[in-house]
Amino acid sequence: MNINVIIIISKMFILLILLPFVATFDYSIKIEEKSSINKTIYQFSRSYELLNNFQSNFNLTNNNKNLILTKIIDRDYWCSQNICSCDYCSFILELFSNDDKISPIFSTINITITDRNDHACQFLDIQKNIFLSESIQIGHRFPIARAIDYDSGINSQLSFKLLNNNDYFELNIIKLTTNEYAIYGIVKRSFDRELNEKYDLIIEAHDHGISEVKFNRTKITLWILDENDNAPKFNQTEYSIQSLPEDTPIGTKLLTISATDADKSVNSLIHYSIIISSDITSFPFVINSTTGIISLRSSLDYETVRTYRFLIRASDSGLPQSLYTDTWLSISIKDINDCPVEIFFLSNRQFQYDNHALFIYENTEINNLTLGYIRLYDRDSEQTKLSVSLMMLEKNSKQDYQLILSNQINSYTLIVKQGIFDREIQSEINLRFIATDTLLTSIYDLKIYLIDLNDNPSEFSSNVLKFYVEELANYHMIEHSIENYQLTIGYLNAIDRDEGENALNKYELELNSLVDIDSDTGRLYLIKPLDREQISKIELKAKAINIVQPKWETEVQIQIHVLDVNDNIPQCLTPYHRILIPENFSIDQPLIKINATDLDYDINGTINYSLQINSSWPFEINSKTGEIYSRQLFDYESEFKNYLLIIDLEDQGFPKKNKNKNACQLEINIQDINDNRPDLIDDKQTKIFIDLQEPFKNEIVLLNVKDSDSDDNGKIKYTLLADDNNSLFIIYQNGSLQMVQQINQISLFKLKILLEDYGIPSQQTIINLIIAIGDSSIPSFSTFEKVQLKYSRPRTIGLILGLIVLIITFGLFLCIIITCILLRKHRRRHQAAIIARSKLLCSSSQQLTSSGSTATTNTTSSLSIEHQQIASIIQIKPTYRHEKYHDQHSSQSYTVDTSSPESRTYRILHVPEDNEYYMRYYQQEKIDNHSSDHGYHGSNETGSSSSSSSHISMRRSYMVNQLPNFVTRCKSVNGGFLIEMNVDGSDEDAR
Repeated sequence: MNINVIIIISKMFILLILLPFVATFDYSIKIEEKSSINKTIYQFSRSYELLNNFQSNFNLTNNNKNLILTKIIDRDYWCSQNICSCDYCSFILELFSNDDKISPIFSTINITITDRNDHACQFLDIQKNIFLSESIQIGHRFPIARAIDYDSGINSQLSFKLLNNNDYFELNIIKLTTNEYAIYGIVKRSFDRELNEKYDLIIEAHDHGISEVKFNRTKITLWILDENDNAPKFNQTEYSIQSLPEDTPIGTKLLTISATDADKSVNSLIHYSIIISSDITSFPFVINSTTGIISLRSSLDYETVRTYRFLIRASDSGLPQSLYTDTWLSISIKDINDCPVEIFFLSNRQFQYDNHALFIYENTEINNLTLGYIRLYDRDSEQTKLSVSLMMLEKNSKQDYQLILSNQINSYTLIVKQGIFDREIQSEINLRFIATDTLLTSIYDLKIYLIDLNDNPSEFSSNVLKFYVEELANYHMIEHSIENYQLTIGYLNAIDRDEGENALNKYELELNSLVDIDSDTGRLYLIKPLDREQISKIELKAKAINIVQPKWETEVQIQIHVLDVNDNIPQCLTPYHRILIPENFSIDQPLIKINATDLDYDINGTINYSLQINSSWPFEINSKTGEIYSRQLFDYESEFKNYLLIIDLEDQGFPKKNKNKNACQLEINIQDINDNRPDLIDDKQTKIFIDLQEPFKNEIVLLNVKDSDSDDNGKIKYTLLADDNNSLFIIYQNGSLQMVQQINQISLFKLKILLEDYGIPSQQTIINLIIAIGDSSIPSFSTFEKVQLKYSRPRTIGLILGLIVLIITFGLFLCIIITCILLRKHRRRHQAAIIARSKLLCSSSQQLTSSGSTATTNTTSSLSIEHQQIASIIQIKPTYRHEKYHDQHSSQSYTVDTSSPESRTYRILHVPEDNEYYMRYYQQEKIDNHSSDHGYHGSNETGSSSSSSSHISMRRSYMVNQLPNFVTRCKSVNGGFLIEMNVDGSDEDAR
């Protein structure tokens, strides 16, 4: 087989294999402009979706199989705006189909808009007044206007006719484009301005429409002049620029237009201009009016306008009418690779897509999930290789994305291989597609928004929500009592990580009588006034419930703290106080503490105390404690004895609340104390003179005495102190001093009167009164002073005598002290001698007889023995004269016989102290006192008489450890001792 045949077969085989991958299923239709909308203009065999929608004029219906118009298309407008070509208005729509559910099929449909004869001819640049020289040459051509029909094809072809003055003029028509014409006039014969200087020309134009012919007319006026008979002439009949690159820089000089004028001077000066339709808003070319250089002033775009054809006008500067000539300039644009690749994204039908945004439900299962398809398109005419890459804009993506090349040219599938869609972690995902045609790069950003599901319960910012409301709300609700008035406390705001309806909650509040809640907004409001002094804090439970299934519930504890408002006036606990204060009350101690209360809290309840008093009053108050002090001691005897104080109360809140009008009243009564002595007011009353020449009056004087104290403390009692003269005078309780009897001799009396009040303790004052009784008839006793002088002289002698007596008395007292000291020393020596005597043992049979001896008054003391019990000493035979002695140290007395100093016999009954038995024994026993004459003693018993026995009743204490030798008998008597002893003059020391 020929090798060439083999190659051809191979190529055909490869083409058959690749044919399914490059087929685009193209479609083509034609529609007339201004066709009805919402009517099917094409029906596909499969369902399609639009990748692009030209001017948003199309849509797909009937399961995306019918293509319809959504807007009326005006082809002529699109042509004027360069939206489409005026010669051939067509465009391509990109389609894709996903019916096979494997990979999409991309197709294109070419739509051509055919023209409708809906426009009549339009005259442009009409020269309403044209000036021609009367010497102008026959055959001269002059421009009249331009004519255009915005239709296309046969509808845009025009024919022109001159309706008058055909003898002088004819029309010259030049076709500029398929639908635009230049109208010129040609002079057919010479003019004579003197015959006719004005010509009116009527020009009619009509199109070649088949169904309907449209026409139009215009009128111009020609004026015949004497000058400027030459118009400018171009050096070329037409100019052109071929293949101008679309990327030509702005400002580039493209071409120089040149024209000449045969006239002279000003008439030969030429100006250049570009003649374009007024409908064109943007034109990329500009001409220098003097040099004729054409430049580029804006960028070119081959894909928008591929060719330009426009008039260049050369005008002279002739007067009074300028002449001009037009020529055509055609410019063709050369395409370059200046269009970046267009990227079209088609989403998976199960997901919503809109304007670069893809919406996917969170928690959608990911396992090579297809998100959509990518289609690349390059509008440049030069075909180049296209490629695309994927970039993740998030640093820490939770998914893995991949682009897979599909079985069609420049088509890709976007899949997500693995990961998780969790809106609360990642609410949006940003993908970037970068496409290139080896020279230019384009970018397409795709946002993936995760649609929320209600997969999270609501959360409060804290487990305990605290709200604060002023108790002033109480007054708002009372003073402004509007029906259904609700004072807002705050809002419950449960935060849900979900969004939209999934984050919406209904709120419920624990049932109570004070606060309620708006279930939709979470607004807490009062339904009853609050008073902090009654309720300071409210604790309730609330919960937020999702409105979408599953209805998540979240509980929260609510604390509503009622803030204090200074709404209470300070009040005294006791509005009126009455106190009695002694006048000697210490100024360091508070008189009283005013107790007041303010039900408000903290500074609003802190009370300041102040006084409303006479500035001369000595009171002050501690503004913090309410303690009232006196700055000075009271004096009941002063002017003020009663005070009424007004205590003002004011708190420290804002605004301050006070109670000034008789807020607290304090009545202070000063109590008198006996702090004043009675005083004689008139000192002259202390010296009283009574004249014997005057009649006798009992009342000597009525004492004017004052005690500043009151009541019993000021009531005075008068007492005349004891004196030798008391019998002569008497004083009454009214202060009247009177004489009891009349005294008829000159005398001087000194009285002491005690003034004493009845207070406790009492106050006393002694008044010394001198009463002088004189005689006015005797000059030396006629006045008080003279009588006083006479009786005051012996007083000095008496004072001296008294002083001498005092000195003698002091000397005697000193001698007695010395004698007592000497006697005490002698007694101690005598006691030592007694102890030195031999001890005598007493028996019950011993007898003792002795003669009497001289008794002395201190016998008992000579027998004293230290540390012995009390004993009674009884005289045995009292036959002499007796002297009675009294013991100053006891109540007992005893009789001692002093008739004879010679001899005396004694019995001593030793009785233990407080032993009543022995005392009774002593009282029953009779002891006779026998006197015996021993010769020496008997001679001294003369002149003595017997007397009854003396009983000595004394009790003294003795310890009988030893007996002296003069003890003759010692008898034991039931535990006691009866001792007999004989004492004579020789035993005086022993006694």
